[in-house]
Amino acid sequence: MNTYRKGLLPIAVLLLLGAIPFEHLMALPMFEDEGSQLRLIWRLIAKGEWLQPLVDGKPLEAWPMVLVVRLGFPPLMAIRAVHVLAGMIAAVLTYRLALELSDRGSAFVSGALLGICPFLVYLQRLALSDVFLCAAGVWVLLSVMRFIRSPTGSHAIELACGLVLAAFCKFPVGFVFLIAMPLALLLMPPHLRRSLLRPPVLTKLLAAHAPLALLIVVVIAVAVVRLRRGQSPGFGLQDLMGVGMGQYHAIAAVIGVPRSNLVDELTAQLSWPVTVIGLIGLAAGALLGDWRQRWLIVVGAAPMLGIGLLAEFWFPRYLLFTLPPLIIAAVSGWRSLSLRVRRFRQPVEFGVLALCAGFKGHQSALIIFDPVAARWSALDRFQYFEGWGSGYGYPEAAKFVLAAPDAPPMIYSLDGHSAYQLRTYLPAEWARRVTPIFYGQDGNVLRSEETRLANLFSRAPAWIIVPEQLLQGYLDSSFGRMNLSQIKLRQLAKFDKPAESHAKLAIYEATRAIPEVSDPSPAVRN
Repeated sequence: MNTYRKGLLPIAVLLLLGAIPFEHLMALPMFEDEGSQLRLIWRLIAKGEWLQPLVDGKPLEAWPMVLVVRLGFPPLMAIRAVHVLAGMIAAVLTYRLALELSDRGSAFVSGALLGICPFLVYLQRLALSDVFLCAAGVWVLLSVMRFIRSPTGSHAIELACGLVLAAFCKFPVGFVFLIAMPLALLLMPPHLRRSLLRPPVLTKLLAAHAPLALLIVVVIAVAVVRLRRGQSPGFGLQDLMGVGMGQYHAIAAVIGVPRSNLVDELTAQLSWPVTVIGLIGLAAGALLGDWRQRWLIVVGAAPMLGIGLLAEFWFPRYLLFTLPPLIIAAVSGWRSLSLRVRRFRQPVEFGVLALCAGFKGHQSALIIFDPVAARWSALDRFQYFEGWGSGYGYPEAAKFVLAAPDAPPMIYSLDGHSAYQLRTYLPAEWARRVTPIFYGQDGNVLRSEETRLANLFSRAPAWIIVPEQLLQGYLDSSFGRMNLSQIKLRQLAKFDKPAESHAKLAIYEATRAIPEVSDPSPAVRN
């Protein structure tokens, strides 16, 4: 009974610690990726578009959320709450994985340091698929360790399920966990490797990887067919090509921020002291630990370095899934170092832990209670606060809409997310009145510029909500430059972003222009 309680107590404490991000869950307004996520959810409910989330490669951002939204919970709060739960699970799984390598105390510290890690905390509160990938990835690594320790059929099934789940969390990035077992075989002692490569264990090992291998073949085949039809490849492959092959390299220049730098992104959230402490722990783990510590370092560092050093453009949130194995390896490394200083062991352990917990806890507390005051890299600050995709301005726009005595029957967005960002702050009865311009009154997709223009004029005067800087580009892509002379726009209001940002959200009234107007650009009066 005492052993059972000792096993449950750390898990209970980690769950309580991981529940802190529920506080002020709506502190940050909905930013553009969450708006796109809600669009997929509502399209699933309204039109049954179950395959559409696979195009972006993030089906778990939509499929399970349909049930949550159908239960009547406020959609944004509900999907964020699910991501907080996923982060709590990731912390517990990190503890369980660390138990495979070290003592209970070190395992608890590993789980706790992930639980208060600012990378995890801010992504939990923004409902992004990277949290799901993080939890599923730790499960894969835990399954690998369990299979190596006891290569049973049940552990093979567990590993197979973990690999497939990681893939569905985020295509095609989730496929990276396919390297976990080969790296373990490469780094483990020869006698252990020979035992795993003999029948019937080898059969179980291959069977555990077969479902993911089959899934990869299916993804490639479907992507090839879609490309031959002139469609995007789907499964998030377009993002992989954009990030990994340099097609997104101009984004940083367009938004006016420096290109992502691995050191800067890590220190922005973790701080310099924690980053240095972590590197010392990793070095100690590599030199003083056994093959399992080295395996964790390679499993975490290889994709992190690949993202940070090889990709032309990437978002800081991509790093989250690489952190749990590195945290465990760093904690184990410091544990090995402390054992070598004998009577100074406890001061070293508590000193290092206090520094890490203090810096990470302070940053996470700011993210929860005062996010604007927290440390952010230039790219993250643009995304979540100052840029055109941030959620700031939409709550104020909703108040403007509700207070307007002449609000029109329809408010359109020219992108796939602004309508849903606005709807979040409006009463439920506004749902049918706020929609992207490329959905008709029957909910079907309007694929041509002419049908979208007719859709606009059929409900004119209508309002358009759009970031001010993106107006012209979205008008061109939505209606075609040759049709813009038919549209007359009048700016009704604009809403500021935080700090010194030049990005502003705006609402325009759209009506049909008189036939004599020949200027191809819409007339916009402030």
